[in-house]
Amino acid sequence: MTKTVIITGTSRGLGFSLAEYFLKKAWKVYCVVRTINDADKMKNINRDFCFPIVSDIAFDTIQSDIESIFSGSERVDVLINNAGVGGSGSLISNTSVANTEKLLDVHCLGPMRVTKAVLPFLNKDSIIINISSRFGSITKVASGELDNISCSYSYRIAKAAQNMFSQCLSREFKDSTLKICAIHPGKLKTDSGSVDADKEATEAAEKLYSLLDTIENGKFYSLFETEINW
Repeated sequence: MTKTVIITGTSRGLGFSLAEYFLKKAWKVYCVVRTINDADKMKNINRDFCFPIVSDIAFDTIQSDIESIFSGSERVDVLINNAGVGGSGSLISNTSVANTEKLLDVHCLGPMRVTKAVLPFLNKDSIIINISSRFGSITKVASGELDNISCSYSYRIAKAAQNMFSQCLSREFKDSTLKICAIHPGKLKTDSGSVDADKEATEAAEKLYSLLDTIENGKFYSLFETEINW
């Protein structure tokens, strides 16, 4: 039976590589993108198995946009909340409250909106993956190991909030067979990659796919390292 995945933010970077890899493995892929041009780009990868959803996770309309796609017996095996944006301001003096609110809306409230929309269509043993970051780990930030790598207040705050969402969700469904986890995909060489980036998005997509069969509920994984402390 063909499996189904929903991936947000597939127009570039990790999201695009994930969509390509799942399609290579003959999955039905629903891609959430923001523009018609991005939808056309995704559709051209595989017109039989790739189904773009033009919407924006930062708006409440994402719920009705997703619900309009699924009906009847259609079920989702994996949801990957990947969409994200970079922030600005690495010091409190140049950190904008408005920018922080924007990133919270995309990185934390966005996955919440999408998850609420997709929940009714999940299988009993489906997986929800929130693509997080080492910069969202309060333990790593507090230890000082990331002090010499520039990253905005807004991005770190938003990813930490997203991690709490992942934990709240995993605790809510702890007695079910659903699995919810956060994944740091590695230091990827993307448009918004850090100065110490050393991995390609294609490598991360392959590693994430290989992890699916062993994912446990409530974990914070790092694809190229050990499990990360929250």
